Order: sequence, then structure tokens, then C-alpha cells
Amino acid sequence: MAHAQEKRTQLRGLYVHQRLPMETACKKTGVPRSTADRWKREAAAEGDDWDTVRAAVALGDENFSSLSKKLLEDYLVQHQATMDLLRDDRKMSPRERAETLASMSDSFNKTMASFKRLAPDLDRQAVQLDVIQRFVNFARARFPQHLQAMAEMLEPFGEELARGR
Repeated sequence: MAHAQEKRTQLRGLYVHQRLPMETACKKTGVPRSTADRWKREAAAEGDDWDTVRAAVALGDENFSSLSKKLLEDYLVQHQATMDLLRDDRKMSPRERAETLASMSDSFNKTMASFKRLAPDLDRQAVQLDVIQRFVNFARARFPQHLQAMAEMLEPFGEELARGR
């Protein structure tokens, strides 16, 4: 049975933006899982990887952002506490101290690098999503009469952004 483009768009929205499990999105839209998987593969082949966009949405989510900041803060507190212990330890040999410092330096550099570049594509898409969300909020406040037209364009435009065009 052929499904309208509207169904595909609705399914993608539930999976990507509402981050529902694919099985749940399928049930809500009445689309068989096999059809959803095929649509997802076809979209990926055209440059619209639903999982990448879904992850970008998660990156832009306040909860994820708060968690990331908290994890980084916790790491930095532990790093500083370890540095303080290292500075105060009078029993450690110079060699052990140098090895510990080298290990900590490596750990610090890797941690900072991972937080700076969780994934360039995800970061780019998170910025795009943020801009779109700000634009919608602006339109809602200043031009509410145009919201219906915006709603019709935003999902297909999001797919276009995901393709990188």
C-alpha cells in the first residue's frame, strides 16, 4: 500500500524530533515497520540520515546540554583534586610524578577534544535546529498569522538541511 508523503514526514518527525522509538512512531502513524525502515534507508541514501538528525536534536536538547556541562564540570573537579593530591604527595618519586602527569595530560586533552567536537555534523545540525527554533519563536510572537504556512514548510526544509544542500 502506498503512503502519502505526509505520512513519511509525520513518521520522520515522530522519530527524529520527538525521539520516539521507531516501533512507537510506526504504531502512531499506522506505518508498517518494514516500510519505515525502507523510508529511512532511502532518505539516508539521499543524504538525509534520520539517526544523525535525531542525534543533533538530542544535542540541542536542554537536558543533553545540561548533562554534558555537568559531566565536563565533574571531570574538571576530579582532575583538579587529583592535581592537588599529586602536589601534596611527598612519597611519590619524580618518575611516578612525571608518569602520572603525562597520563593526566593525555586524559585531559582527550576529554577536551571530545567535548569540543562531539561530531562536526551533529554540531552543525544542532546550530541549524537552534536557528530554526528561534525563528519559529520569533514568528510566533511577531507574525502569528503566518504560523500555518511556516509549519507546512519547516519539516521539508529540515530534511533539506539534513541533506546539506
